[in-house]
Amino acid sequence: MLAPLALGACGGDETVGGPSAATRTIEITASEYEFNGDPGVIETGDTIEFEVDNVGQVDHSLEVLSSSGTSLGRTERIVPGARDAVTVTFAEAGVYRLICDVDDHLSRGQTASITVG
Repeated sequence: MLAPLALGACGGDETVGGPSAATRTIEITASEYEFNGDPGVIETGDTIEFEVDNVGQVDHSLEVLSSSGTSLGRTERIVPGARDAVTVTFAEAGVYRLICDVDDHLSRGQTASITVG
C-alpha cells in the first residue's frame, strides 16, 4: 500500500528513456483524494507500468516526479470509471513522488512517495 497514496497526473502512455518493455505493472486506484496500491520493491533500472483506475467520483490523473521535481511521465486526465497507464524507467535510486495535478487535488493531499533502491 502506498501510504498515504494520493497521486495523479495528466498525459499519455509515456516511456522515459526510450521505448522498453515494463519490468512489471503496478496497479493503483485513484479516488478522492488518495491513491492506493502496493508498489513492492522497485530497483534502480526497473521499468514500471503504472495502471491507474479511477474509482472516485471526479477526474484524477497520475504524474511521476523525480526527487528533483522533474516529470518522468503522466497519465491523461482519467474520468470516473476509466483507466489509463504510464510507463517510467527509474534510472537512479531515490525517493520519487506521485501526484494528482487535477484542479486542487495536490493541495488536498493527493500525493504519495515511492522509494527506488
